[in-house]
Amino acid sequence: MVEELEAELADSEAEVDRLEDELAAVREERDDLEAEVERLNAELDRLESEFGAATDREERLGSREALEGTDIFVRYRSKGDPTLSTAHDSGVRQEEVVGNLLLEKHTQFDADAVSVGGGTYGEFLEARVEYQFVEWVAQELLFEIRDTGHTDPLQTLYDALPRIDRAELGGSVDSVRTENGEETRSTEQFDVVYRDRMGDPLLVANINDSREAATESMMTGLVTAAERVGRENDGFAAAFLVTASFFEPGALETASEATRSGFLKRSKRKSFVNLSRKRGYHLCLVEARSENFSLSVPEL
Repeated sequence: MVEELEAELADSEAEVDRLEDELAAVREERDDLEAEVERLNAELDRLESEFGAATDREERLGSREALEGTDIFVRYRSKGDPTLSTAHDSGVRQEEVVGNLLLEKHTQFDADAVSVGGGTYGEFLEARVEYQFVEWVAQELLFEIRDTGHTDPLQTLYDALPRIDRAELGGSVDSVRTENGEETRSTEQFDVVYRDRMGDPLLVANINDSREAATESMMTGLVTAAERVGRENDGFAAAFLVTASFFEPGALETASEATRSGFLKRSKRKSFVNLSRKRGYHLCLVEARSENFSLSVPEL
């Protein structure tokens, strides 16, 4: 009997030792899991801060999605006060037009409920070169052309500026062309597409917002896409390549070649790409630094 009790006691002690070992292992696993939870929470805080949840917005958007969901409408506080059309036809002062001008943002999402890149949508948009370029075209470009006496050599562009109804960020234009007797449809992508009230494209722009120079391939891509758009849209007036740095020699040479020849090579029009005897568009190169824009080709 005593031997049986001693055997049971030994078994119980062994079971206790086993359970204590299991308990120690569980506690160690718990400590590891708690450490992992702390690490993941810290990573989540970092990501939320980086991508915008820290702004207490309900939804986070990537920069591309935010831009492609944005249109900027050119409007006025009063149509009875000076407008771009007024400035186009007369010598009304720039300050009068800009004071009456409104750039209204229309988004395909609730702008007050989203964050982009760790900040509000409004902060994100106003810091983008695309939006700053839209402001410059609406508020500055017509007056720079007019006041420097270049309305005739840049007539096609100058006449189009008052007709701008909206700027589509991350926009596209459908085109149809015939090659070797076959019809080919394509969609040309641009960083900004300016349209009139009927939705027809007036101007297009591509943006190089890096520290690297704008390349020959960027220029070639813009010229190719712009020519496709221009051949199908009578009102198409200009294509812009905007860089936050500078233009490589190859890019400048490509622009020069595109505007050098054609039916109207003796025309006084500046930086003009001829698409036919009656149609064409201005190819413009713009440097953007510190929110300031300068038309480098053609020179004003």
